Amino acid sequence: MQEQRALGNILVRHGVLPEVALEPFYAQQREKATPLFELLLTSKLATPSTLARALAAECRLPFVETIDVGSVPADMANKLPIGYAKTHKILVVGYYDDRVEVVCADPLDTDGLDDIRAAFQKPVLLSVAPADTVIDAINQVYERQQTISELETAEVADAEEIDILDSDDDAPIIRWVNGLFSQSVKERASDIHIEPEEREVVVRYRVDGQLYVARRASLQFMSSVIARVKIMAGLNIAEKRLPQDGRISLRIAGRSIDVRVSTIPTSRDHERIVMRLLHKTSKLLDIAEVGFAERDRWLMEYLIHRPNGILLVTGPTGSGKTTTLYACLNKINRPKINILTAEDPVEYEIGGVHQVAVQAKIGLTFASALRAFLRQDPDVIMVGEIRDRETAEIAIHASMTGHLVLSTLHTNDAASAVTRLVEMDIEAFLVRSTVIGILAQRLVRVLCPHCKEAYEATPFELSQLGIDPDRTRRRDERVLSPRYTAQGVNYEPVGWRGPGMPTLYRAVGCQHCEKKGFTGRMGIYELLVADDAVGALVLASADAQTIKRAAQSQGMDSLRDDGARKVLLGLTTVEEVVAATQEDVIVDS
Repeated sequence: MQEQRALGNILVRHGVLPEVALEPFYAQQREKATPLFELLLTSKLATPSTLARALAAECRLPFVETIDVGSVPADMANKLPIGYAKTHKILVVGYYDDRVEVVCADPLDTDGLDDIRAAFQKPVLLSVAPADTVIDAINQVYERQQTISELETAEVADAEEIDILDSDDDAPIIRWVNGLFSQSVKERASDIHIEPEEREVVVRYRVDGQLYVARRASLQFMSSVIARVKIMAGLNIAEKRLPQDGRISLRIAGRSIDVRVSTIPTSRDHERIVMRLLHKTSKLLDIAEVGFAERDRWLMEYLIHRPNGILLVTGPTGSGKTTTLYACLNKINRPKINILTAEDPVEYEIGGVHQVAVQAKIGLTFASALRAFLRQDPDVIMVGEIRDRETAEIAIHASMTGHLVLSTLHTNDAASAVTRLVEMDIEAFLVRSTVIGILAQRLVRVLCPHCKEAYEATPFELSQLGIDPDRTRRRDERVLSPRYTAQGVNYEPVGWRGPGMPTLYRAVGCQHCEKKGFTGRMGIYELLVADDAVGALVLASADAQTIKRAAQSQGMDSLRDDGARKVLLGLTTVEEVVAATQEDVIVDS
Protein backbone atom coordinates (compact mmCIF):
# COMPACT_ATOMS: atom_id res chain seq x y z
CA MET A 1 0.00 0.00 0.00
CA GLN A 2 2.89 2.35 0.72
CA GLU A 3 4.13 1.82 -2.83
CA GLN A 4 0.69 2.78 -4.21
CA ARG A 5 0.66 5.93 -2.06
CA ALA A 6 4.13 6.77 -3.35
CA LEU A 7 2.85 6.58 -6.93
CA GLY A 8 -0.15 8.72 -5.97
CA ASN A 9 2.09 11.36 -4.37
CA ILE A 10 4.23 11.48 -7.52
CA LEU A 11 1.17 12.08 -9.68
CA VAL A 12 -0.11 14.80 -7.36
CA ARG A 13 3.30 16.44 -7.21
CA HIS A 14 3.56 16.55 -11.01
CA GLY A 15 0.04 17.82 -11.44
CA VAL A 16 -1.34 14.74 -13.17
CA LEU A 17 -4.26 14.25 -10.74
CA PRO A 18 -5.49 15.96 -7.56
CA GLU A 19 -5.36 14.06 -4.26
CA VAL A 20 -9.15 13.88 -4.04
CA ALA A 21 -9.35 12.06 -7.38
CA LEU A 22 -6.99 9.33 -6.12
CA GLU A 23 -8.94 8.34 -2.99
CA PRO A 24 -11.46 6.13 -4.88
CA PHE A 25 -8.57 4.35 -6.57
CA TYR A 26 -6.90 3.65 -3.22
CA ALA A 27 -10.14 2.02 -2.07
CA GLN A 28 -10.36 -0.08 -5.23
CA GLN A 29 -6.74 -1.09 -4.85
CA ARG A 30 -7.40 -2.36 -1.33
CA GLU A 31 -10.58 -4.15 -2.39
CA LYS A 32 -9.38 -5.74 -5.65
CA ALA A 33 -5.64 -6.03 -4.90
CA THR A 34 -5.01 -4.41 -8.30
CA PRO A 35 -1.98 -2.09 -8.66
CA LEU A 36 -2.83 1.62 -8.76
CA PHE A 37 -0.91 1.95 -12.02
CA GLU A 38 -3.27 -0.52 -13.74
CA LEU A 39 -6.37 1.12 -12.29
CA LEU A 40 -5.32 4.52 -13.59
CA LEU A 41 -4.62 3.17 -17.08
CA THR A 42 -8.06 1.56 -17.17
CA SER A 43 -9.84 4.65 -15.84
CA LYS A 44 -8.75 6.93 -18.72
CA LEU A 45 -8.37 9.81 -16.21
CA ALA A 46 -4.69 9.94 -17.05
CA THR A 47 -3.23 9.00 -20.42
CA PRO A 48 -0.37 6.47 -20.62
CA SER A 49 1.85 9.25 -21.95
CA THR A 50 1.05 11.58 -19.02
CA LEU A 51 1.75 8.82 -16.47
CA ALA A 52 5.03 7.90 -18.15
CA ARG A 53 6.23 11.52 -18.30
CA ALA A 54 5.51 12.03 -14.61
CA LEU A 55 7.31 8.84 -13.58
CA ALA A 56 10.30 9.59 -15.83
CA ALA A 57 10.64 13.08 -14.39
CA GLU A 58 10.34 11.83 -10.81
CA CYS A 59 12.94 9.08 -11.31
CA ARG A 60 15.14 11.32 -13.48
CA LEU A 61 15.06 8.86 -16.35
CA PRO A 62 14.86 9.48 -20.11
CA PHE A 63 11.32 9.59 -21.51
CA VAL A 64 10.73 8.15 -25.00
CA GLU A 65 7.47 8.69 -26.89
CA THR A 66 8.14 5.93 -29.40
CA ILE A 67 10.25 2.76 -29.58
CA ASP A 68 12.20 1.97 -32.73
CA VAL A 69 11.20 -1.68 -33.03
CA GLY A 70 13.40 -2.16 -36.08
CA SER A 71 16.53 -1.45 -34.03
CA VAL A 72 15.68 -4.04 -31.38
CA PRO A 73 17.81 -7.18 -32.03
CA ALA A 74 15.54 -10.00 -33.21
CA ASP A 75 16.78 -12.44 -30.57
CA MET A 76 15.72 -10.13 -27.73
CA ALA A 77 12.37 -11.93 -27.81
CA ASN A 78 14.18 -15.05 -26.64
CA LYS A 79 15.61 -13.32 -23.57
CA LEU A 80 12.31 -12.88 -21.69
CA PRO A 81 8.99 -14.79 -21.96
CA ILE A 82 6.31 -12.69 -23.63
CA GLY A 83 3.93 -13.19 -20.68
CA TYR A 84 6.50 -11.74 -18.28
CA ALA A 85 7.26 -8.82 -20.61
CA LYS A 86 3.58 -7.88 -20.91
CA THR A 87 2.84 -8.30 -17.20
CA HIS A 88 5.62 -5.90 -16.25
CA LYS A 89 5.32 -3.76 -19.40
CA ILE A 90 9.02 -4.05 -19.96
CA LEU A 91 11.08 -4.67 -23.09
CA VAL A 92 14.79 -5.38 -23.51
CA VAL A 93 15.85 -3.27 -26.47
CA GLY A 94 19.63 -3.69 -26.35
CA TYR A 95 22.20 -6.15 -25.00
CA TYR A 96 25.87 -5.12 -24.81
CA ASP A 97 29.05 -6.23 -23.07
CA ASP A 98 28.69 -3.66 -20.30
CA ARG A 99 24.91 -3.11 -20.03
CA VAL A 100 21.37 -4.11 -20.87
CA GLU A 101 19.07 -1.40 -22.28
CA VAL A 102 15.45 -1.61 -21.15
CA VAL A 103 12.30 0.40 -21.82
CA CYS A 104 9.48 0.15 -19.29
CA ALA A 105 6.17 1.83 -18.46
CA ASP A 106 6.55 1.73 -14.67
CA PRO A 107 10.05 2.32 -13.24
CA LEU A 108 8.62 1.78 -9.74
CA ASP A 109 8.21 -1.93 -10.59
CA THR A 110 11.51 -2.75 -8.89
CA ASP A 111 10.84 -6.50 -8.80
CA GLY A 112 10.78 -6.69 -12.57
CA LEU A 113 13.95 -4.65 -12.94
CA ASP A 114 15.76 -6.64 -10.25
CA ASP A 115 14.87 -9.88 -12.01
CA ILE A 116 16.31 -8.57 -15.28
CA ARG A 117 19.55 -7.58 -13.52
CA ALA A 118 19.75 -11.06 -12.00
CA ALA A 119 18.94 -12.80 -15.27
CA PHE A 120 21.46 -10.88 -17.42
CA GLN A 121 24.11 -10.17 -14.75
CA LYS A 122 24.70 -6.68 -16.19
CA PRO A 123 23.79 -3.10 -15.22
CA VAL A 124 20.41 -1.95 -16.56
CA LEU A 125 20.12 1.32 -18.53
CA LEU A 126 16.46 2.31 -18.17
CA SER A 127 14.10 4.51 -20.19
CA VAL A 128 10.39 5.16 -19.65
CA ALA A 129 7.72 5.02 -22.35
CA PRO A 130 3.89 5.08 -22.34
CA ALA A 131 2.34 1.72 -21.43
CA ASP A 132 0.49 1.32 -24.74
CA THR A 133 3.70 2.09 -26.63
CA VAL A 134 5.59 -0.59 -24.68
CA ILE A 135 2.87 -3.22 -25.18
CA ASP A 136 2.67 -2.46 -28.91
CA ALA A 137 6.47 -2.76 -29.24
CA ILE A 138 6.44 -6.07 -27.34
CA ASN A 139 3.84 -7.46 -29.72
CA GLN A 140 5.81 -6.39 -32.78
CA VAL A 141 9.15 -7.72 -31.53
CA TYR A 142 7.80 -11.11 -30.48
CA GLU A 143 5.72 -11.45 -33.65
CA ARG A 144 8.79 -10.67 -35.76
CA GLN A 145 10.88 -13.23 -33.84
CA GLN A 146 8.18 -15.88 -34.31
CA THR A 147 8.17 -15.20 -38.05
CA ILE A 148 11.96 -15.45 -38.23
CA SER A 149 11.90 -18.71 -36.25
CA GLU A 150 9.30 -20.18 -38.60
CA LEU A 151 11.40 -19.22 -41.65
CA GLU A 152 14.54 -20.73 -40.14
CA THR A 153 12.66 -23.90 -39.27
CA ALA A 154 11.29 -24.15 -42.79
CA GLU A 155 14.74 -23.63 -44.34
CA VAL A 156 16.73 -25.87 -41.98
CA ALA A 157 14.67 -28.60 -40.35
CA ASP A 158 17.22 -29.40 -37.66
CA ALA A 159 18.15 -25.81 -36.80
CA GLU A 160 15.35 -25.00 -34.37
CA GLU A 161 17.57 -25.74 -31.39
CA ILE A 162 21.06 -24.37 -30.83
CA ASP A 163 23.49 -26.86 -29.37
CA ILE A 164 24.49 -25.35 -26.03
CA LEU A 165 27.99 -26.79 -26.41
CA ASP A 166 28.41 -24.48 -29.41
CA SER A 167 27.19 -21.41 -27.51
CA ASP A 168 29.65 -18.52 -27.28
CA ASP A 169 27.68 -16.68 -24.59
CA ASP A 170 30.07 -15.17 -22.05
CA ALA A 171 27.57 -14.52 -19.24
CA PRO A 172 28.88 -16.49 -16.21
CA ILE A 173 25.44 -17.62 -15.01
CA ILE A 174 24.41 -18.72 -18.51
CA ARG A 175 27.65 -20.68 -18.90
CA TRP A 176 27.17 -22.23 -15.44
CA VAL A 177 23.60 -23.37 -16.18
CA ASN A 178 24.60 -24.66 -19.61
CA GLY A 179 27.37 -26.59 -17.89
CA LEU A 180 24.81 -28.26 -15.63
CA PHE A 181 22.91 -29.57 -18.64
CA SER A 182 25.95 -30.73 -20.62
CA GLN A 183 27.50 -32.49 -17.60
CA SER A 184 24.21 -34.16 -16.69
CA VAL A 185 23.92 -35.65 -20.18
CA LYS A 186 27.53 -36.84 -20.04
CA GLU A 187 26.84 -38.60 -16.72
CA ARG A 188 23.50 -40.09 -17.90
CA ALA A 189 21.49 -38.19 -15.27
CA SER A 190 17.70 -38.45 -15.37
CA ASP A 191 17.10 -35.49 -13.01
CA ILE A 192 18.85 -32.31 -11.90
CA HIS A 193 18.11 -30.89 -8.43
CA ILE A 194 19.10 -27.27 -7.68
CA GLU A 195 18.69 -26.75 -3.94
CA PRO A 196 19.35 -23.76 -1.64
CA GLU A 197 21.16 -24.59 1.58
CA GLU A 198 22.08 -22.25 4.44
CA ARG A 199 25.28 -20.96 2.84
CA GLU A 200 25.48 -22.51 -0.61
CA VAL A 201 23.67 -23.82 -3.66
CA VAL A 202 23.85 -27.60 -4.00
CA VAL A 203 23.27 -29.33 -7.34
CA ARG A 204 22.50 -33.04 -7.31
CA TYR A 205 22.15 -35.42 -10.25
CA ARG A 206 20.08 -38.59 -10.19
CA VAL A 207 22.03 -41.29 -12.01
CA ASP A 208 20.68 -44.85 -12.20
CA GLY A 209 18.11 -43.98 -9.55
CA GLN A 210 20.67 -42.65 -7.02
CA LEU A 211 21.17 -38.98 -6.08
CA TYR A 212 24.67 -37.59 -5.60
CA VAL A 213 26.14 -34.09 -5.23
CA ALA A 214 27.53 -32.84 -8.52
CA ARG A 215 28.26 -29.14 -7.87
CA ARG A 216 28.23 -26.44 -5.22
CA ALA A 217 28.15 -22.66 -5.53
CA SER A 218 27.83 -19.59 -3.31
CA LEU A 219 24.26 -18.84 -2.19
CA GLN A 220 24.54 -15.31 -3.62
CA PHE A 221 24.15 -16.80 -7.12
CA MET A 222 20.93 -18.71 -6.33
CA SER A 223 18.59 -15.92 -7.49
CA SER A 224 20.48 -15.55 -10.76
CA VAL A 225 20.47 -19.30 -11.41
CA ILE A 226 16.73 -19.52 -10.71
CA ALA A 227 16.03 -16.54 -12.96
CA ARG A 228 18.06 -18.05 -15.79
CA VAL A 229 16.29 -21.43 -15.59
CA LYS A 230 12.88 -19.74 -15.35
CA ILE A 231 13.56 -17.64 -18.42
CA MET A 232 14.60 -20.74 -20.36
CA ALA A 233 11.43 -22.54 -19.22
CA GLY A 234 9.10 -19.63 -19.99
CA LEU A 235 8.12 -19.19 -16.33
CA ASN A 236 7.25 -16.01 -14.44
CA ILE A 237 10.52 -14.98 -12.83
CA ALA A 238 8.68 -12.43 -10.65
CA GLU A 239 6.47 -15.10 -9.02
CA LYS A 240 8.41 -16.60 -6.13
CA ARG A 241 5.56 -17.64 -3.82
CA LEU A 242 3.85 -20.36 -5.87
CA PRO A 243 5.04 -23.60 -7.51
CA GLN A 244 5.50 -23.38 -11.28
CA ASP A 245 5.98 -25.93 -14.05
CA GLY A 246 7.60 -25.35 -17.43
CA ARG A 247 9.52 -26.96 -20.24
CA ILE A 248 12.85 -26.41 -22.01
CA SER A 249 13.93 -27.87 -25.36
CA LEU A 250 17.69 -28.21 -25.72
CA ARG A 251 20.20 -29.68 -28.11
CA ILE A 252 23.30 -30.99 -26.36
CA ALA A 253 26.14 -32.65 -28.26
CA GLY A 254 23.77 -33.24 -31.17
CA ARG A 255 21.07 -34.84 -29.00
CA SER A 256 17.60 -33.34 -28.51
CA ILE A 257 16.69 -33.11 -24.82
CA ASP A 258 13.25 -32.26 -23.45
CA VAL A 259 13.53 -30.81 -19.93
CA ARG A 260 10.52 -30.68 -17.58
CA VAL A 261 11.06 -27.94 -14.98
CA SER A 262 9.37 -27.75 -11.57
CA THR A 263 9.93 -24.99 -9.00
CA ILE A 264 8.66 -24.73 -5.43
CA PRO A 265 9.20 -22.04 -2.75
CA THR A 266 11.19 -23.06 0.33
CA SER A 267 11.67 -21.74 3.84
CA ARG A 268 15.15 -20.46 2.90
CA ASP A 269 13.72 -17.52 0.90
CA HIS A 270 14.79 -19.21 -2.34
CA GLU A 271 13.05 -21.56 -4.69
CA ARG A 272 14.06 -25.16 -5.29
CA ILE A 273 14.23 -26.47 -8.87
CA VAL A 274 13.98 -30.03 -10.12
CA MET A 275 14.44 -30.78 -13.82
CA ARG A 276 13.58 -34.12 -15.47
CA LEU A 277 15.63 -34.85 -18.60
CA LEU A 278 13.96 -36.80 -21.43
CA HIS A 279 16.11 -37.80 -24.36
CA LYS A 280 13.87 -37.42 -27.40
CA THR A 281 16.44 -39.04 -29.68
CA SER A 282 16.85 -42.12 -27.48
CA LYS A 283 16.32 -45.41 -29.27
CA LEU A 284 13.12 -47.18 -28.25
CA LEU A 285 13.84 -50.58 -26.76
CA ASP A 286 12.52 -53.77 -28.28
CA ILE A 287 10.66 -56.10 -25.95
CA ALA A 288 13.60 -58.53 -26.22
CA GLU A 289 15.97 -55.85 -24.85
CA VAL A 290 14.28 -54.93 -21.55
CA GLY A 291 15.63 -57.94 -19.64
CA PHE A 292 12.82 -60.53 -19.62
CA ALA A 293 13.55 -64.16 -18.81
CA GLU A 294 12.68 -66.49 -21.68
CA ARG A 295 9.27 -67.47 -20.29
CA ASP A 296 8.26 -63.86 -19.60
CA ARG A 297 9.49 -62.58 -22.97
CA TRP A 298 7.50 -65.21 -24.89
CA LEU A 299 4.38 -64.63 -22.82
CA MET A 300 4.60 -60.84 -23.21
CA GLU A 301 4.84 -61.20 -26.99
CA TYR A 302 1.86 -63.56 -26.89
CA LEU A 303 -0.20 -61.12 -24.79
CA ILE A 304 0.51 -57.95 -26.78
CA HIS A 305 -0.52 -59.69 -30.00
CA ARG A 306 -3.91 -60.59 -28.55
CA PRO A 307 -6.80 -58.82 -30.33
CA ASN A 308 -8.44 -57.71 -27.08
CA GLY A 309 -8.02 -57.66 -23.31
CA ILE A 310 -6.25 -55.55 -20.70
CA LEU A 311 -2.52 -55.85 -19.99
CA LEU A 312 -1.42 -54.02 -16.85
CA VAL A 313 2.09 -52.99 -15.78
CA THR A 314 2.48 -52.24 -12.07
CA GLY A 315 5.16 -50.79 -9.86
CA PRO A 316 6.12 -47.57 -8.04
CA THR A 317 6.96 -44.29 -9.75
CA GLY A 318 10.28 -44.53 -11.58
CA SER A 319 10.25 -48.31 -11.98
CA GLY A 320 10.32 -48.21 -15.79
CA LYS A 321 6.65 -48.94 -16.49
CA THR A 322 6.40 -46.42 -19.34
CA THR A 323 9.58 -47.77 -20.97
CA THR A 324 8.11 -51.27 -20.91
CA LEU A 325 4.83 -50.07 -22.43
CA TYR A 326 6.73 -48.21 -25.16
CA ALA A 327 8.69 -51.40 -25.90
CA CYS A 328 5.39 -53.26 -26.27
CA LEU A 329 4.00 -50.62 -28.64
CA ASN A 330 7.25 -50.58 -30.59
CA LYS A 331 6.95 -54.34 -31.08
CA ILE A 332 3.41 -54.29 -32.50
CA ASN A 333 3.53 -50.92 -34.28
CA ARG A 334 2.80 -51.34 -37.98
CA PRO A 335 0.70 -49.45 -40.56
CA LYS A 336 -2.24 -51.84 -40.39
CA ILE A 337 -2.74 -51.23 -36.65
CA ASN A 338 -4.27 -48.01 -35.26
CA ILE A 339 -2.56 -47.27 -31.93
CA LEU A 340 -3.69 -44.39 -29.67
CA THR A 341 -2.13 -43.35 -26.36
CA ALA A 342 -3.13 -41.01 -23.53
CA GLU A 343 -0.12 -40.00 -21.44
CA ASP A 344 0.83 -37.59 -18.65
CA PRO A 345 3.09 -36.35 -20.15
CA VAL A 346 4.10 -37.77 -23.55
CA GLU A 347 7.68 -38.76 -22.78
CA TYR A 348 8.78 -40.04 -26.20
CA GLU A 349 7.21 -39.56 -29.59
CA ILE A 350 6.72 -42.79 -31.53
CA GLY A 351 6.31 -42.65 -35.30
CA GLY A 352 3.03 -44.15 -36.44
CA VAL A 353 1.48 -43.93 -32.94
CA HIS A 354 -1.00 -41.13 -32.21
CA GLN A 355 -0.25 -39.75 -28.75
CA VAL A 356 -2.34 -37.38 -26.61
CA ALA A 357 -1.06 -35.52 -23.53
CA VAL A 358 -3.76 -35.35 -20.86
CA GLN A 359 -4.48 -31.93 -19.31
CA ALA A 360 -6.71 -32.21 -16.27
CA LYS A 361 -7.01 -28.40 -16.01
CA ILE A 362 -9.06 -28.27 -19.19
CA GLY A 363 -10.96 -31.49 -18.57
CA LEU A 364 -8.80 -33.76 -20.75
CA THR A 365 -8.34 -36.64 -18.30
CA PHE A 366 -7.37 -40.26 -18.89
CA ALA A 367 -11.06 -41.17 -18.74
CA SER A 368 -12.21 -38.51 -21.22
CA ALA A 369 -9.34 -39.29 -23.61
CA LEU A 370 -10.10 -43.01 -23.42
CA ARG A 371 -13.77 -42.35 -24.10
CA ALA A 372 -12.86 -40.24 -27.16
CA PHE A 373 -10.46 -42.92 -28.42
CA LEU A 374 -13.34 -45.37 -28.78
CA ARG A 375 -14.72 -43.14 -31.55
CA GLN A 376 -11.37 -43.13 -33.38
CA ASP A 377 -11.52 -46.74 -34.63
CA PRO A 378 -8.53 -47.96 -32.54
CA ASP A 379 -6.98 -51.42 -32.46
CA VAL A 380 -4.67 -50.80 -29.49
CA ILE A 381 -5.08 -48.21 -26.74
CA MET A 382 -2.48 -47.25 -24.16
CA VAL A 383 -3.66 -45.19 -21.19
CA GLY A 384 -0.93 -43.86 -18.93
CA GLU A 385 -2.53 -44.92 -15.66
CA ILE A 386 -5.78 -46.31 -14.31
CA ARG A 387 -6.35 -44.00 -11.35
CA ASP A 388 -10.06 -44.29 -10.69
CA ARG A 389 -13.19 -46.33 -11.27
CA GLU A 390 -14.29 -44.31 -14.29
CA THR A 391 -11.05 -44.96 -16.19
CA ALA A 392 -11.12 -48.63 -15.19
CA GLU A 393 -14.71 -49.05 -16.40
CA ILE A 394 -13.99 -47.45 -19.78
CA ALA A 395 -10.87 -49.62 -20.18
CA ILE A 396 -12.92 -52.72 -19.45
CA HIS A 397 -15.60 -51.61 -21.91
CA ALA A 398 -12.92 -51.03 -24.56
CA SER A 399 -11.43 -54.48 -24.06
CA MET A 400 -14.84 -56.15 -24.20
CA THR A 401 -15.61 -54.42 -27.52
CA GLY A 402 -12.54 -55.80 -29.26
CA HIS A 403 -9.61 -53.58 -28.29
CA LEU A 404 -6.27 -54.34 -26.66
CA VAL A 405 -5.72 -51.95 -23.74
CA LEU A 406 -2.32 -51.38 -22.13
CA SER A 407 -2.06 -49.39 -18.90
CA THR A 408 -0.32 -49.02 -15.54
CA LEU A 409 -1.46 -49.39 -11.97
CA HIS A 410 0.28 -48.56 -8.69
CA THR A 411 0.55 -51.81 -6.70
CA ASN A 412 3.43 -53.66 -5.05
CA ASP A 413 3.14 -56.88 -7.03
CA ALA A 414 1.16 -58.42 -9.87
CA ALA A 415 -1.44 -60.26 -7.77
CA SER A 416 -2.28 -57.09 -5.83
CA ALA A 417 -3.45 -55.43 -9.06
CA VAL A 418 -6.45 -57.77 -9.11
CA THR A 419 -7.55 -56.78 -5.61
CA ARG A 420 -6.86 -53.11 -6.43
CA LEU A 421 -9.37 -53.23 -9.31
CA VAL A 422 -11.93 -54.90 -7.05
CA GLU A 423 -11.37 -52.11 -4.50
CA MET A 424 -12.32 -49.67 -7.28
CA ASP A 425 -15.74 -51.38 -7.28
CA ILE A 426 -15.06 -53.29 -10.49
CA GLU A 427 -17.01 -56.57 -10.48
CA ALA A 428 -14.80 -59.65 -10.12
CA PHE A 429 -16.32 -61.31 -13.20
CA LEU A 430 -15.38 -58.25 -15.31
CA VAL A 431 -11.78 -58.41 -14.06
CA ARG A 432 -11.69 -62.13 -14.87
CA SER A 433 -13.08 -61.68 -18.38
CA THR A 434 -10.91 -58.73 -19.44
CA VAL A 435 -7.51 -58.76 -17.66
CA ILE A 436 -5.20 -61.07 -19.64
CA GLY A 437 -1.92 -60.37 -17.84
CA ILE A 438 -0.28 -58.29 -15.12
CA LEU A 439 3.42 -57.42 -15.11
CA ALA A 440 5.05 -56.10 -11.94
CA GLN A 441 8.53 -54.63 -12.23
CA ARG A 442 11.38 -52.84 -10.47
CA LEU A 443 14.70 -51.41 -11.62
CA VAL A 444 18.10 -52.53 -10.32
CA ARG A 445 21.50 -51.13 -11.19
CA VAL A 446 23.72 -53.12 -13.54
CA LEU A 447 27.29 -53.88 -12.43
CA CYS A 448 30.06 -52.25 -14.43
CA PRO A 449 31.60 -55.08 -16.48
CA HIS A 450 35.04 -53.46 -16.31
CA CYS A 451 35.48 -53.46 -12.55
CA LYS A 452 32.98 -55.84 -10.92
CA GLU A 453 34.67 -58.11 -8.42
CA ALA A 454 33.94 -61.82 -8.00
CA TYR A 455 33.51 -63.42 -4.58
CA GLU A 456 31.98 -66.52 -3.04
CA ALA A 457 28.38 -66.17 -1.89
CA THR A 458 27.49 -66.65 1.76
CA PRO A 459 24.57 -68.76 3.01
CA PHE A 460 22.95 -65.58 4.35
CA GLU A 461 23.03 -63.92 0.91
CA LEU A 462 21.48 -66.98 -0.71
CA SER A 463 18.76 -67.02 1.93
CA GLN A 464 18.06 -63.33 1.24
CA LEU A 465 17.48 -64.23 -2.39
CA GLY A 466 15.30 -67.18 -1.43
CA ILE A 467 17.75 -69.76 -2.76
CA ASP A 468 18.36 -73.04 -0.93
CA PRO A 469 18.79 -76.61 -2.23
CA ASP A 470 15.39 -77.81 -1.02
CA ARG A 471 13.52 -74.86 -2.50
CA THR A 472 15.43 -75.16 -5.75
CA ARG A 473 14.51 -78.82 -6.01
CA ARG A 474 10.81 -78.10 -5.44
CA ARG A 475 10.84 -75.31 -8.02
CA ASP A 476 12.43 -77.63 -10.59
CA GLU A 477 9.40 -79.91 -10.25
CA ARG A 478 7.06 -77.07 -11.25
CA VAL A 479 5.69 -77.10 -14.77
CA LEU A 480 4.03 -74.53 -16.93
CA SER A 481 0.38 -74.83 -17.79
CA PRO A 482 -0.01 -77.20 -20.77
CA ARG A 483 -1.53 -74.25 -22.64
CA TYR A 484 1.94 -72.66 -22.75
CA THR A 485 4.22 -75.71 -22.83
CA ALA A 486 2.40 -76.73 -25.99
CA GLN A 487 3.79 -73.57 -27.57
CA GLY A 488 7.35 -74.68 -26.86
CA VAL A 489 8.17 -72.30 -24.01
CA ASN A 490 11.21 -73.34 -22.00
CA TYR A 491 10.84 -72.81 -18.26
CA GLU A 492 13.97 -71.54 -16.50
CA PRO A 493 13.83 -72.39 -12.77
CA VAL A 494 15.69 -70.07 -10.44
CA GLY A 495 18.32 -71.96 -8.51
CA TRP A 496 21.87 -73.18 -8.36
CA ARG A 497 23.36 -76.66 -8.28
CA GLY A 498 26.89 -77.73 -7.71
CA PRO A 499 29.51 -78.17 -5.02
CA GLY A 500 30.39 -75.24 -2.80
CA MET A 501 28.88 -71.79 -3.00
CA PRO A 502 28.11 -69.91 -6.24
CA THR A 503 30.22 -66.98 -7.43
CA LEU A 504 28.58 -63.59 -7.08
CA TYR A 505 29.84 -60.09 -7.91
CA ARG A 506 30.12 -56.78 -6.06
CA ALA A 507 30.57 -53.18 -7.22
CA VAL A 508 34.04 -51.60 -7.14
CA GLY A 509 34.28 -48.47 -9.30
CA CYS A 510 36.58 -47.41 -12.13
CA GLN A 511 37.02 -44.70 -14.76
CA HIS A 512 34.46 -46.35 -17.04
CA CYS A 513 31.65 -45.98 -14.50
CA GLU A 514 32.73 -42.67 -12.90
CA LYS A 515 33.78 -44.61 -9.75
CA LYS A 516 30.19 -45.68 -9.13
CA GLY A 517 30.55 -49.40 -9.82
CA PHE A 518 27.37 -49.48 -11.93
CA THR A 519 26.47 -48.53 -15.49
CA GLY A 520 22.77 -48.25 -16.23
CA ARG A 521 19.76 -50.14 -14.90
CA MET A 522 17.74 -53.16 -15.89
CA GLY A 523 14.32 -54.49 -14.98
CA ILE A 524 13.35 -57.40 -12.79
CA TYR A 525 9.88 -58.76 -13.51
CA GLU A 526 6.95 -60.76 -12.23
CA LEU A 527 4.45 -61.75 -14.94
CA LEU A 528 1.08 -63.10 -13.89
CA VAL A 529 -1.01 -64.61 -16.68
CA ALA A 530 -4.75 -64.79 -16.06
CA ASP A 531 -5.14 -68.51 -16.82
CA ASP A 532 -7.89 -70.81 -15.56
CA ALA A 533 -6.31 -71.41 -12.14
CA VAL A 534 -5.86 -67.70 -11.44
CA GLY A 535 -9.21 -66.84 -13.00
CA ALA A 536 -11.13 -69.13 -10.66
CA LEU A 537 -9.56 -67.40 -7.66
CA VAL A 538 -10.38 -63.95 -9.09
CA LEU A 539 -14.03 -64.96 -9.40
CA ALA A 540 -13.95 -66.22 -5.82
CA SER A 541 -12.53 -62.84 -4.64
CA ALA A 542 -9.43 -64.54 -3.21
CA ASP A 543 -6.74 -62.44 -1.52
CA ALA A 544 -3.55 -61.40 -3.30
CA GLN A 545 -1.30 -64.00 -1.65
CA THR A 546 -3.60 -66.87 -2.66
CA ILE A 547 -3.64 -65.60 -6.24
CA LYS A 548 0.15 -65.23 -6.18
CA ARG A 549 0.60 -68.77 -4.90
CA ALA A 550 -1.57 -70.14 -7.71
CA ALA A 551 0.37 -68.12 -10.31
CA GLN A 552 3.69 -69.43 -8.98
CA SER A 553 2.39 -72.99 -9.25
CA GLN A 554 1.86 -72.27 -12.94
CA GLY A 555 5.44 -71.06 -13.47
CA MET A 556 5.46 -67.40 -12.41
CA ASP A 557 8.65 -66.11 -10.82
CA SER A 558 8.32 -63.42 -8.16
CA LEU A 559 10.25 -60.17 -8.41
CA ARG A 560 12.86 -61.51 -6.02
CA ASP A 561 13.11 -64.77 -7.98
CA ASP A 562 13.86 -62.88 -11.19
CA GLY A 563 16.30 -60.69 -9.30
CA ALA A 564 18.04 -63.78 -7.92
CA ARG A 565 18.47 -65.11 -11.44
CA LYS A 566 20.20 -61.89 -12.48
CA VAL A 567 22.44 -61.94 -9.41
CA LEU A 568 23.54 -65.48 -10.28
CA LEU A 569 24.24 -64.33 -13.83
CA GLY A 570 26.57 -61.63 -12.47
CA LEU A 571 24.45 -58.74 -13.75
CA THR A 572 23.65 -57.08 -10.41
CA THR A 573 24.21 -57.44 -6.68
CA VAL A 574 22.34 -59.05 -3.81
CA GLU A 575 21.93 -55.63 -2.16
CA GLU A 576 20.29 -54.15 -5.26
CA VAL A 577 17.74 -56.95 -5.53
CA VAL A 578 16.93 -57.03 -1.81
CA ALA A 579 16.47 -53.24 -1.72
CA ALA A 580 14.19 -53.29 -4.77
CA THR A 581 12.05 -56.18 -3.51
CA GLN A 582 11.69 -55.47 0.21
CA GLU A 583 7.92 -55.76 -0.04
CA ASP A 584 8.04 -58.96 -2.09
CA VAL A 585 7.05 -62.09 -0.19
CA ILE A 586 8.45 -65.39 -1.39
CA VAL A 587 5.63 -67.88 -1.59
CA ASP A 588 6.55 -71.55 -1.86
CA SER A 589 4.36 -73.67 -4.03
